[in-house]
Amino acid sequence: MSRSVEVLLGPPWSSDTVRGADVVVVDVLRATTTIATALANGAAGVIPVAEPEDAIALGNRLGRDRVLLCGERHSLRIEGFDLDNSPASFTPQAVEGKTLLITTTNGTRALRAVATAASVRTAALVNRTAVADALVHENGDIVIVCAGEGNGFALEDALGAGALVDTLLTLIGDVELCDGARAAALLYRAVAARLTDAVASADHAQSLAQKGFARDVTRCAALDTLQVVPTLRDGILVAG
Repeated sequence: MSRSVEVLLGPPWSSDTVRGADVVVVDVLRATTTIATALANGAAGVIPVAEPEDAIALGNRLGRDRVLLCGERHSLRIEGFDLDNSPASFTPQAVEGKTLLITTTNGTRALRAVATAASVRTAALVNRTAVADALVHENGDIVIVCAGEGNGFALEDALGAGALVDTLLTLIGDVELCDGARAAALLYRAVAARLTDAVASADHAQSLAQKGFARDVTRCAALDTLQVVPTLRDGILVAG
């Protein structure tokens, strides 16, 4: 029996659509790129939380010597937090062995919206093939959730989702694409030869560049630089 693949191109996300599915959350700029980078560099786990005060409270309960408070609002590090949301900040020296508590404007909100899924992973362009490989070994329908920007569509997330769909078609073959997945794959294929430029043209990418994060945009647009598959287990993203 073939598996279906759907892409939810932006919020709001229906809990009925993700219920019982194998879900992948995509926030290319920058949360899911940063999560993958952190786990690849030795972080013990990443706990997504809704608000800065939630991170502070959980950090106090777990012990501040064991955790790092990470996240952004308006793309900048939250006052009093250890790290921002730039993948460049999550070096082995900074994160190895630590549990990271992260809150971001869009990515962690999407992660917290998929609680009814059978499984949850995060993907970005940097670990596209690794996540696709992991999904091959599941049996359920696949729903890719784009974090989006604000309450709407984000070009870079649609491209990340499309890149994942394109690889799934190669690896699984017998899949049924829903319209969202078909649209994302077509969009990705249209710009695959100039992917970095396409990501850099997105509204959020231009905003990041204006704030001094142009190198983040380039880094987040690179395909398959990481092999880690962040997987949600008991509320913690770990290297799957």
